[in-house]
Amino acid sequence: MSDNPRVAYMLQHGPLPHWVKVARQQREQKTQEAQRAADAAQAEPEPALPRGRHRAPRRWWGWPATAISSTLLLGLTTLETLSRTLTHEIGIPT
Repeated sequence: MSDNPRVAYMLQHGPLPHWVKVARQQREQKTQEAQRAADAAQAEPEPALPRGRHRAPRRWWGWPATAISSTLLLGLTTLETLSRTLTHEIGIPT
């Protein structure tokens, strides 16, 4: 047994401290848990993403467009009414 390097080291330096054994057990346990988690992740299919609104909704530009078009229509109607009235009062034939 003395030709075994581990036994020779132990005979020369003494047995391993307890914390080395505990640290080794914890490392092995963590690797086993990580392996189990990886296996479980591969075994279970990924959940499907919910369908529906996956992006921010677009701003609805209908109200500003309606307001602008209504204002332009009102301005056009007012201009036509004023032009008829003014041309009629001044005497310019239309």
